[in-house]
Amino acid sequence: MPVLPVGSHPSRLAANERLRGAMVAANVTIEALADHLGIDPKSVDRWLNSDRTPHARNAEAAAKFLGADAYHLWPKLGERRRSTPTAQDEVVACYPMRSTVPYGLWRSTLAGATRVIDLAVSNLLFLADTVWDLPTLLADKSAAGVRVRIVAPENPAGPVTGLGDVFPSLLSVPGLRLSTHPGLRADMMRADDDLLVTTPFDGLTPALAPVLHLRRLGSAPMVGGYLATLDHLYATATPTRPVASHLRAVAA
Repeated sequence: MPVLPVGSHPSRLAANERLRGAMVAANVTIEALADHLGIDPKSVDRWLNSDRTPHARNAEAAAKFLGADAYHLWPKLGERRRSTPTAQDEVVACYPMRSTVPYGLWRSTLAGATRVIDLAVSNLLFLADTVWDLPTLLADKSAAGVRVRIVAPENPAGPVTGLGDVFPSLLSVPGLRLSTHPGLRADMMRADDDLLVTTPFDGLTPALAPVLHLRRLGSAPMVGGYLATLDHLYATATPTRPVASHLRAVAA
């Protein structure tokens, strides 16, 4: 029997034909959507075969994955009581330390960005090991019109040395904003409305600190605070300016 792309009840008319159509158009199965959202496939099946509306966080993430509008897929989403999202609503997951974050989450989060990528990274080597094709991915995103900013700690040997040693090819990517900051002690990765943030405190290195996976919901207070911090960080960082003649010689 062939595997159905969506819906596990072929004899029953799905209650949500908009969601079914979006999944068929995107060639996404129930299992694939559930895996992307980190939920049980039975939940996605219920969305298809009943009038159940998912939590706003899952609805927005599912719609983004399918290239659709959440309020089109679930019209009742807009009928729910309108209240200010709480910090708890923004938390997608919490991991006890960096090594417990699913390995592919770092790259898949960046790969899904369509508007903004911000990297404030205290450990460039960790990022290089985790996202092996990071320079290519960021170059492609920048070429596609995504705003990409990277800030790293200052290196005693020079402002460009740290970034240049770990990601030399990034120095020649047009439109990429590279900078350094002396006060960078934690890690924060933003891709559109998703953030992965380490939360170290005195005596605890970022590698051993808990990691929050956050997703912005409207004027959500927690993500809003982190985004304001990111903007301040970039505003007070020192831009890196690789020597243009050297880059031309390498390219040649």
